[in-house]
Formats: sequence, structure tokens, C-alpha cells
Amino acid sequence: MSDTTLPPESRRITPKFNLALFTFNALAGIIKFSLVAKVGLGGLILTSFLDAVLTICILLLVAWFFKEFWIRLLSDLFSLRNIDYQEAIAIVLVLSMLGLS
Repeated sequence: MSDTTLPPESRRITPKFNLALFTFNALAGIIKFSLVAKVGLGGLILTSFLDAVLTICILLLVAWFFKEFWIRLLSDLFSLRNIDYQEAIAIVLVLSMLGLS
């Protein structure tokens, strides 16, 4: 069955998709950090874990603000559909990936 015949609900962004985006973003950050910083494996693991926890907290907060901004302002001004929380997380993750380079 192709994607065009599926109902719109089944084509939504899922938590698995966001987890894949986050994993890709985290691996890219770890590789970039390991090439620049002169730390051992223990320091790399510790700083990567702390960065992941901090990133998740900030990601969830920024995604919530973005979703509310979209629903309360952009969808009213430009007649756009509302986005859900998973879509807001995906948008924030993609924007953070663009800023990673």
C-alpha cells in the first residue's frame, strides 16, 4: 500500500522517527566532539551522557514553546493546520541538525 492511499493519521511523525533523528544528531555531535577535544574515552562517555540529558530537557521545552507559538500565532495568521508535539520535536531536531555543521 503506498503512502498516498493511507489516511493522514498514519503518515504522522512518530516517536520512533524522532528517536532516529535524535540518535543521528547525537552521533554526529559525539563524532565532532571526539575529533576536536582531546579527552579520553571515559571523559567522552561522561560528557556525551550529560550533553544528551541536557539536550533532551532543552529539546522538550523548546518543542513545547514552538508548538504553542505555531498553534496560537502562525496557524491563525496564515491559515495553517495545527501541529502536534511530535511534529514540533521533529522540527526542532531538524533545525538543530542544520546548526550542527
